[in-house]
Amino acid sequence: MGGRGASEAARMVFAVVGVVVAAAAVLSPAAAGGLGREAAALVAIKAALQDPGQVLRDWDHKSGDPCRWNMVTCHGGHVQELSMVQQNLSGTLSPAIGRLRSLRYLSLRQNAISGPIPKTIGRMKLLQVLDLSNNQFSGSIPSTLGSMVNLQYLKLNNNSLSGPVPDSLATARMIFILDISFNNLTGPRLTFRAWNAFLDGNPLLSDINCEGSEPGAGTPLYGGRCSESLAFPAVGPEDMRKDNSRVMDKKIMILAICIAIGCSMVAIVAGAVILFRHWHRCQRVFAVAEVQHCREVSLGHLKHYKLKEIRKATDNFNQRNILGEGGYGIVYKGHLPDGTPIAVKRLKDRDSVIGGDQFHTEVEVISLAVHHNLLHLIGFCTANNERILVYPYMPNGTVASKLKECVNGEPALDWPRRKRIALGASRGLLYLHEQCDPKIIHRDIKASNILLDEYLEAIIADFGLAKLVDHGMSHVVTTVRGTVGRIPPEYFMSGHASEKTDVFCFGLLLIELVTGRETLELHQNEYQKGGILEWAKELLEQNQLSSFADKKLRNNYDSVELEEMVQIALLCTMYSPKDRPRMSEVVAMLEEGVGVAEKWEAVKNVEEPNPEDLKYRAINYDEDQCSSTELQAVELSGPR
Repeated sequence: MGGRGASEAARMVFAVVGVVVAAAAVLSPAAAGGLGREAAALVAIKAALQDPGQVLRDWDHKSGDPCRWNMVTCHGGHVQELSMVQQNLSGTLSPAIGRLRSLRYLSLRQNAISGPIPKTIGRMKLLQVLDLSNNQFSGSIPSTLGSMVNLQYLKLNNNSLSGPVPDSLATARMIFILDISFNNLTGPRLTFRAWNAFLDGNPLLSDINCEGSEPGAGTPLYGGRCSESLAFPAVGPEDMRKDNSRVMDKKIMILAICIAIGCSMVAIVAGAVILFRHWHRCQRVFAVAEVQHCREVSLGHLKHYKLKEIRKATDNFNQRNILGEGGYGIVYKGHLPDGTPIAVKRLKDRDSVIGGDQFHTEVEVISLAVHHNLLHLIGFCTANNERILVYPYMPNGTVASKLKECVNGEPALDWPRRKRIALGASRGLLYLHEQCDPKIIHRDIKASNILLDEYLEAIIADFGLAKLVDHGMSHVVTTVRGTVGRIPPEYFMSGHASEKTDVFCFGLLLIELVTGRETLELHQNEYQKGGILEWAKELLEQNQLSSFADKKLRNNYDSVELEEMVQIALLCTMYSPKDRPRMSEVVAMLEEGVGVAEKWEAVKNVEEPNPEDLKYRAINYDEDQCSSTELQAVELSGPR
């Protein structure tokens, strides 16, 4: 009896264990095909790469959540972005990359990765951006890339790829930019549906020439066939005497064909002119009827919203949905019909906005800047006097608002998060300055223009909007309001913005992260010899930066890292632009912390203007003057 009881108890224990194991298997991300599977894929990718700089050192199952791994960005519980640009990586790209089925952005640009491009990339049906340029990839271009229904940007340039260009790439409908230049591709050039296809630097990629022409001669007919009807063979003198009448008949026939073709062309042109005039009249009538709707334009990679859709999403621009207001416009929270939250930016100065065509051009440039630390554009809308941009909603608001928050008595942004925000913002600016074509100067970097996603990753907003709003204004300086302490000296004096203008503002962003201050103005009797930068420099020299750090941190920071961040901030805010580092140098200093003290020692004694001459002089302008790059813009009260 005792044996039976023991047996029953054992079976019950095994049953309970079995249920627990089964439940764990069901709930496990790995079993569910969630982050566990994606983490395994990332580990396999790391194993195939050579990483002398150890930038992928935390890509390990022991490190826990892969969403917190370096250069990995997640949304909705899945890995959606991998950005490993210029990280000195080599080795090969593992086929395990195809297991990241939720990936939307993959950039391995400017490394030394070799071997073939895995065909498994074609399995990532959600991928929108694939940038493998400036590596050493070899072999053929996988035909699976052309079947990726969401792929918009494909850059394979400056590799060692060979073989023909797959037909699937030529017929791909969604690709906006296709760059396969400077490889070893062979075969005929194809006719591409992509808006911008770049094939230069492929000497073995030949054009189709007309039959009978010498190699390299003739008219290139991209993807077409040569005409056979008008070319007749060369005839010798003796044959001409014998068959002169036949040759004359041919010439008459050719002349007749040419006349017929000419008449046909005249008819076609005349018909086109008539159709154009008819279309133009229709367009004018249509424009009157469509006063309350957005124009339909051909920016295929962006969503074209009608004004009525935007009004419905924002409850007719209800004030209760306002997330914030800045120098560029008012931001509303909205919801698409499927429930997806969005942020709708309604640009200011609607009565004097730029023309639709110019707006579309600038929007197109902004939309081509794709980086995981930049706020990507979802869509746009233009109506009679409306210029509207649609972005994804950022649930954690701005850095400025988050710096004020505390959770259970602790700051919402601890020191490691502030460091990560600084690094993320610097990478976004580096992309705008040195990796984006054309380059974009932000002109308004500050904590209220840095958004935070669900993982508190830094997302730069409003880049490129200064040009949109300021377009047509002859004097940018006259539109600036605020205090000199927030404006780069050269911008204040001449109105000329450059990459170093952004570097200066980034230095002030670092000061905001260190101090947690709402503004950079000093309190009464806090420091009498200058502004906040002079105070930071003095405290640094006296080794008293603890009084400069945000009191909410309660000394929970690395003192060496604090000193380095203040040194980087002071380097970025040097008076002369030539003394400031480039963003690539800033990123390297934030990533590695190597040589920061030496760089500061080399320039700290450079003579600069008397801070008393620059300290917080107010700029007074008439109230009716427009301010589109307003430095003291109202900060957002919530996320956008």
